[in-house]
Amino acid sequence: MFDLEFHLENRPGALAELGEAMARAGVSFEGGGVFSRGDRTLAHFLFRDGEAAARAARDAGIAVVAIRKPLIRWLKQGTPGQLGAISRALAAAGVNVLVQYSDHHNRLVLICDQEDLARRVSEAWCDGGTLQTGVR
Repeated sequence: MFDLEFHLENRPGALAELGEAMARAGVSFEGGGVFSRGDRTLAHFLFRDGEAAARAARDAGIAVVAIRKPLIRWLKQGTPGQLGAISRALAAAGVNVLVQYSDHHNRLVLICDQEDLARRVSEAWCDGGTLQTGVR
């Protein structure tokens, strides 16, 4: 899985253009979100094929700011404190969470400033090493 960061124009239709570009290329969104403030819109979306998604966006004139390999972890759904616990464990190791959202399988998606360290620290939330493939 890959997280792609886009800076979209903050105007009606900008998100539609991104969605239509992915549809034309046959690329499916696996999770993500869009956040606007003032004249700036920041979008982070999860894709199985990051290069195909980036190509589709660029072909449509949409700038791709970054392509990253996210940290994907299962939290115990319905158990209070899970986000705080994993975030505290990362913070205690000196890892900063830059972006957080969920995917279509209710998994936590994190973009961290120290990817390798974040992976090691968060192993307690890993489901038998199957998170990267989505197989349970």
